[in-house]
Amino acid sequence: MTGTVTSALPTRQLRHDSGVLSAPTAPRVHVPALGDILRLRSNLLNAIQYAASDGSEVSYFNVGSKSMIFINRAAAADVVLSDIHTFGKPDGKNPLRLVLGDGLISNPYHDNWLQRRRALQPMYGRPSLAGMQQKMADVIAEHTRRWEYHDRTDLNVHEDMLAFALDVVSRCMFSRSGDTVSDVITPGTVSFLLGFVERRLRLPLSLPVSVQSRRNRNFTSTMRDLDDLVYRLIKERRGTGEQHDDLLDILLAAKVDDAGNPLTDVEVRDEVLTAFVAAYETTASALTWILYLLACYPDIQQRVRQEIRTPVSPGQKERQGSTFLECVINEGMRLFPPSPTIPRQVKKDALIGSAEAPKGSFVMLNVAAIHRDPIIWERPDEFVPERFMNGIPGRGKYLPFGAGAHMCIGKGFAMMEMGMLLASVVDKFEISLRDSAGPDPRALLTLRPREGFGLTLTRI
Repeated sequence: MTGTVTSALPTRQLRHDSGVLSAPTAPRVHVPALGDILRLRSNLLNAIQYAASDGSEVSYFNVGSKSMIFINRAAAADVVLSDIHTFGKPDGKNPLRLVLGDGLISNPYHDNWLQRRRALQPMYGRPSLAGMQQKMADVIAEHTRRWEYHDRTDLNVHEDMLAFALDVVSRCMFSRSGDTVSDVITPGTVSFLLGFVERRLRLPLSLPVSVQSRRNRNFTSTMRDLDDLVYRLIKERRGTGEQHDDLLDILLAAKVDDAGNPLTDVEVRDEVLTAFVAAYETTASALTWILYLLACYPDIQQRVRQEIRTPVSPGQKERQGSTFLECVINEGMRLFPPSPTIPRQVKKDALIGSAEAPKGSFVMLNVAAIHRDPIIWERPDEFVPERFMNGIPGRGKYLPFGAGAHMCIGKGFAMMEMGMLLASVVDKFEISLRDSAGPDPRALLTLRPREGFGLTLTRI
């Protein structure tokens, strides 16, 4: 199949169940003194979709002195993802490090990152995930019980999914409910921190955090409260020596080098905040859009319901191969990738296909465009979960969790969490739209609805 990318994510004026999505519009004009900053700041998602709409493999943007190369096609994405030494994590000036320190997502030092990655692999291995399953089930039961209280419940979907994901990560990290940390870590806290980071990424110049602007003061105060909470919980756990079979136990037991040294408190803190700020936000985003799609497609919703109510055959411990629910999750993240872009930085002069990538420039994988590339995906704008029945395509084609050596370590955790919640919701409720228009997506560091939107759960 050939052609160019001509679609954008749906707008509020267009129902998604038609399968036809509106095209991106021409963004604001380029201003020489500012480069492409107005295009990227006013509507990042539209700007990168529009840039990909002529079929270009790469698109160039300039933000002040920063050169940004957006990768719009899978073949070019595979080049970037396959060479982590040429296309590495952004350097020490990456604003994300202001929040996450040198956690796995933001650590720019490859050797240190690799040591940390190997040390933390048990956090998300099969034995650990099995231990997390009951904690997730308890959180799901608490939330669905509240939704079952009435025959019909109106959800503010993204807000409710953020609250759910916060409870899950709190329970699995600290064996505590979200209420324990909610005075400090709230959806509003995370939104503010992500907005602060995003603003610094897109602006050609930013004031040092030490400059006492109102925004900087709010950021410093928020980070102080976060650090106080996390260090207090680490100190309590180290002091008591109690085992809770949670993620904090695994972090404290991790050995990061051949000498068997444990993580320092600062390193534990970085990974805790990485899980909270990054993992919970992306999972909530994915769940938001998948629930929306299920509401738009009642026939697919019913097929999922039938599958989860069909008992596994005698002698089988679990279903073999991809379930239809897994296909729904994967297709939802194709249409609405939780992270619409993935950043890399060029460590030495390189070529991406025929495109020059100078040392120091930023490479952004345009996941939103790659996931709708008609050269790869038949009927790219339609919700067709069956396309994943035979597995997930590789080589830069499908990137909700990244790919290659830097693939998200928490993929299994997120898939289990999403699958368990969606199975419970579909089993107990009919999911329906509250109005005829879908939400307007907004690309921050994650893909959020620009305005809060609602769905209705009707108890079955």
